[in-house]
Amino acid sequence: MCEKVRFGILAVLIWAGSPALADTVLITGANSGIGLEFAKQYAADGWDVIATHRRSTTPDALADLQHQYPGLRIERIDVTDPEMIAAAAKNLEGVPIDVVINNAGIVGTFEDTRQHFGSFDFELFEQFMAVNTAGPLRIAQAFYPNVVASKQKKIVAISSAAGSQSTVKGGLAQGIPIVNRYWYNMSKTALNMSFIQLAANTAKDGVSVAVYHPGLVRVERTANYQLPEAFKAMALDVDESVGALRQRFAELNSETSGGFYAFDGRTMPW
Repeated sequence: MCEKVRFGILAVLIWAGSPALADTVLITGANSGIGLEFAKQYAADGWDVIATHRRSTTPDALADLQHQYPGLRIERIDVTDPEMIAAAAKNLEGVPIDVVINNAGIVGTFEDTRQHFGSFDFELFEQFMAVNTAGPLRIAQAFYPNVVASKQKKIVAISSAAGSQSTVKGGLAQGIPIVNRYWYNMSKTALNMSFIQLAANTAKDGVSVAVYHPGLVRVERTANYQLPEAFKAMALDVDESVGALRQRFAELNSETSGGFYAFDGRTMPW
């Protein structure tokens, strides 16, 4: 028997007798808020976690998490930088990635008049679209071979109720401040549309795609939102939102691909 055949048989026997490899998740914007909580929960559950950030040095939160979970991998990715994305994709070449979570995004405050009619900052609009809409598409395209090579084959993105046209229209009638952010709302609506198309393009490869509303989550950037007390009372702790979203990602399949869902499983209005 030639050495190549002998080695091949041995490899199959070793694989058959080995425990299943852990699933792998890649998370953009993993250094704070929802993204950091995703990294914590997946790592605690034994997943191989690829946590990404765009800082020039590793954020303390990720360094601490890596100290706790030495297998956690940290990559530097700015979702608006094609060269940085390509470098990370090269570093991860051949690594199957079961779930890509497009979490990185920018929001802005309700009080920022650069998003208000009469004082629009159109350069800021381009930034919102580059991060919130084009960014997830850049990531999906760059890491698509990794996803196709995985077991679960899922690409998801964190969207928002602010990306729902009917929700924002209802908010206009009720005077809810969610309508005061043109650029954020528009970028999330565009993200939703782009992922409908992405789901159609990737179905042939068995890849499932969806966007998700995480709810109003208690993180640093939402602490100062000027919201009605009734809305503040409905806010979720970040671990609660992320735990629910992880369940939604686990449920995602070819039949539900292309949808827009809330953290609690409801189908969101477009």
